[in-house]
Amino acid sequence: MNHSDEKLPLVSIIINNYNYSLFLQEAIDSALNQTYPYIEVIVVDDGSSDNSQEIITSYGDRVVPVLKENGGQGSAFNAGFAVCRGEAIFFLDSDDVFYANKVKDILEVLNNKMANSPFVMVYHLLECVDKNGVSLGRRLPKSLPNLPANLYQYACQYKFLPYAAAPTSGIAISRELAKLIFPIPEQGVRTSADEFIVKPALLLGEVYGVERVLSQYRLHGGNNWYAHQKAKTKEFAVLLEEFLNTKLKENNKQPVISFFDSMYARNHYAIYGSSKDLFKLLLKVPGLRMNFTTIRFILKTLFLAIKLQFKPGEQNELR
Repeated sequence: MNHSDEKLPLVSIIINNYNYSLFLQEAIDSALNQTYPYIEVIVVDDGSSDNSQEIITSYGDRVVPVLKENGGQGSAFNAGFAVCRGEAIFFLDSDDVFYANKVKDILEVLNNKMANSPFVMVYHLLECVDKNGVSLGRRLPKSLPNLPANLYQYACQYKFLPYAAAPTSGIAISRELAKLIFPIPEQGVRTSADEFIVKPALLLGEVYGVERVLSQYRLHGGNNWYAHQKAKTKEFAVLLEEFLNTKLKENNKQPVISFFDSMYARNHYAIYGSSKDLFKLLLKVPGLRMNFTTIRFILKTLFLAIKLQFKPGEQNELR
């Protein structure tokens, strides 16, 4: 932690780790070696069984260690937020890496946007690399979505909302917006906990994308959830829906989220449901305003429903 300039806002970098000792030191070093001088690095170890905790404690007072029993990523985020003091909060998965100018560049954008509202999130592009840090020649997200900074009205119309941001290591949030969101659920949120940060931020605040690559996103083993997102389980979807509606009500907004009545349920039914579920979903679309988005949804869902109907074992679904 560097206190060289007390006039600068403190930035908290929360690193969440579970059994990633192979990559952990590089992640911590990338957080400590930022060009922005006033930071605290909080490393939350979620009950690792490898030598992660030895690596964390070797940094002494250069980091704030949070060593806890295993509870999943949701609990790790909560534990990190509970001890952080920064006016801006950055998140870093322990298998990813920040570029040295990341905090400085994103904080500048964040402060600029906060001149109009204290409730702001900023995200940026990430370079995809392999387990050895070699570039794979692509980035996440592929491009910035053409969407408003706040998606509450979007959610009112479509009953759900997209993940319009970057993965965990690409997001930064103002403390005031984070206070509206945390704590997030822990039970049932072992992975993909950033859904419980990004989506409420899109409903309660303003989220802005920066078209600059400022971190590395490491693809290895089974961690590549963002690039190949599969539909979440019903339990996860219900938990997220309940959390978002609770946050809306707490902030005097109508609880408009209804995942299984929305276009976003298509991917879930394509994996966990049947053609019958997709046809039922199509019947709910007339309740939405007809536009290019809904028409495209109808056509794609109709094609998928017919395709699923004639898959082996599906022929009798509609009888």
